[in-house]
Amino acid sequence: MSFIKSKIRLSALFVLFAITITSLPAQAQRLTNRKQGTVLEQIEQNNRSSVVDQLISYAYRFRGTPYRYGASSPRGFDCSGFTSYVFKRFGISLDRSSRGQISDGVRVKRNDLQPGDLVFFQGRSGRGGIGHVGIVTRVNDDNTFHFIHSACSSGVTESKNTESYYSRRYVGACRVL
Repeated sequence: MSFIKSKIRLSALFVLFAITITSLPAQAQRLTNRKQGTVLEQIEQNNRSSVVDQLISYAYRFRGTPYRYGASSPRGFDCSGFTSYVFKRFGISLDRSSRGQISDGVRVKRNDLQPGDLVFFQGRSGRGGIGHVGIVTRVNDDNTFHFIHSACSSGVTESKNTESYYSRRYVGACRVL
């Protein structure tokens, strides 16, 4: 009889242990993406830089890929197609338009930029709203930054915000990682 009770207790403990293990919070806290309701992971700061390094390294693989309006594949990208393709590789769904992607993250001030942030610019017309997006690759001590993006003229390339075309058109930034 005591053997059966011991076995039942052991089974109950095992079930309790299994439930506890599976319900423990993962390494990251889950957040809901405001735009699409998808689940994103807010990665701890020390792990964030590792993921960002991998993300930027992955983005660099596509340098030289031609610009193609409306495209989001290694055969060709437009700007938002490029950013959504790169982030999707890391389990993060972004809106398909540059205008929509700014709502997919938390807005950050220009002097708070970090590698991996999305940066937004006015489109070619230079009138008003968002028309272009890129991924910050490096932030310098003077708060200038480099970003990788798919440009109409050159395809996937890295640029600096100090280039006259981009310095006049900067709109804002957001952080999705």
